[in-house]
Amino acid sequence: MEKDSLYLQTVDRKGNPLTISVEGVDEQELAHFGGLDLHVNATKAMISDTNGMSFPEKEGDFLIKDKVAALYLNEIGEMLRNESPEPSLLAGITNIELVKEFLNQPLAKEVEGLIAKENDLIRKDKEARKKEEDEKWDNIFRR
Repeated sequence: MEKDSLYLQTVDRKGNPLTISVEGVDEQELAHFGGLDLHVNATKAMISDTNGMSFPEKEGDFLIKDKVAALYLNEIGEMLRNESPEPSLLAGITNIELVKEFLNQPLAKEVEGLIAKENDLIRKDKEARKKEEDEKWDNIFRR
């Protein structure tokens, strides 16, 4: 598969400049045109990278994981609102309530299959990382 890239130059909600540049393989499984798969994969990678959360927790912010998860879920709620056919009907509903409502709906078979495939990839990735970590420790103790 060919590499693709996306570049976004925007501002955050506080007006601070934000530049996002991503290079990777766009498998075009979600959409048969370029960009969406790479966008989703980059977002998942950023969400999975929790390296920045250990410092606040060490400094006493034991709610940092809850705060970060709530902000991500709130943004997903905003996406659900914006992609709704009638966003004006959702005026009195919070983004978190939209996420709860989404999670309580039955998933279409196609979406269930997509999630099952993703969970399998997550499991395989964790196993590979654990194996790599175990091999590193084995090499340290053999010396």
